[in-house]
Amino acid sequence: MRVGTLIASGLDCLVFEAGAGKVVKRSRDGRSLEREASVMRHARRHGFPTPEVFDTDGPDLLMERLEGPSMKALALQRPGDVAEHGRLLAELLRTLADVRAPGWLQAAEGCPGNRLLHLDLHPANVIITGDGPRVVDWANAARGAPAADVACTWLILATTAVPEARRVDWRPAMLGAFLAGSDTAAARPYLPVIAERWRTDRTIEPAEQTEIDAFLAAQRPEAAE
Repeated sequence: MRVGTLIASGLDCLVFEAGAGKVVKRSRDGRSLEREASVMRHARRHGFPTPEVFDTDGPDLLMERLEGPSMKALALQRPGDVAEHGRLLAELLRTLADVRAPGWLQAAEGCPGNRLLHLDLHPANVIITGDGPRVVDWANAARGAPAADVACTWLILATTAVPEARRVDWRPAMLGAFLAGSDTAAARPYLPVIAERWRTDRTIEPAEQTEIDAFLAAQRPEAAE
């Protein structure tokens, strides 16, 4: 696909301008984004707020350009509002739990179920537009139990460092609000499953691994006694 100016970059993908109201998301390693595009179309058809997908071509995904900051950017700008963001994350996952996964989508190991899972829903992947939130980055999407998605966001908020928030760590307030709106009893058994999935699918720094291990130890039943 023909692209314009680079406007964003991440570990896995680059985002380019592609004309009025459109962008191209391009994978860095050449992997196809067609599965991700199909997941986004499915979620959108079932009423979940995702960007509109216009076309795909192997590693290129042409989609709606979203105007607005990420939830993470807003949290850094106005840390006093993070409880509202935590409640929104919980609400988004409750909404997603109503969406049945397409039959062709792979199952999330250890998380049996038939619902659509995002499995990477965190503040950087929620864009706050004038028309409401939009959820991006569906590369990890799978089929399974909604409580596993709650466990994933719980683990991310509890253990992922945010270097930009050195002066004011807003994660505890956001996490507290998220958990207050979530079924933590259903999600807790999936925390070790999600942590193991991370170890398999992504590079974990030693410090991050230590924090994850400490967090999991604190969630064990005997730790609460």
